[in-house]
Amino acid sequence: MFFTKQRKVPDETSYNVGVFTTDSVDEETYDEWFDQLADAADNVGTAEYITIEGYNSKQLEILHDRFPTVNLKETFFLINEIDFEAIKEEIKLMESTQKWKKFFNQIPLGDYIAAENRVVLDASKAVFCTNDLQEAIQFLMEQAAQQRGR
Repeated sequence: MFFTKQRKVPDETSYNVGVFTTDSVDEETYDEWFDQLADAADNVGTAEYITIEGYNSKQLEILHDRFPTVNLKETFFLINEIDFEAIKEEIKLMESTQKWKKFFNQIPLGDYIAAENRVVLDASKAVFCTNDLQEAIQFLMEQAAQQRGR
């Protein structure tokens, strides 16, 4: 007899919060923002801290088109759903371009993190973007309440 193992798909949607800042923000402030976001709702899966200057300019253009009221030259919060299947596909694509490194288990951890970040920080799939921390918290709380109501 053959059995297939069913993978449990998370019942609730988790979100990645990208915190985009200028170089002038210290790590303590990042931690405080993350604590506020994570404490407000239990649907924050991950958070990324990125300097605006270090983000892909094409992604910034997409954000500007999708969220024209957000000032992308100031600190902003980008919220994306975490799509675990898309992350797996992106990792599979990355591994396929580095077959020998994969064969010898030599793909750097940073490459896996970069593949995940390409998915969770994709501006074309952003569900919310704001310059206001409280608006980001409110959005996450509303999403969590909707999930509980299902």
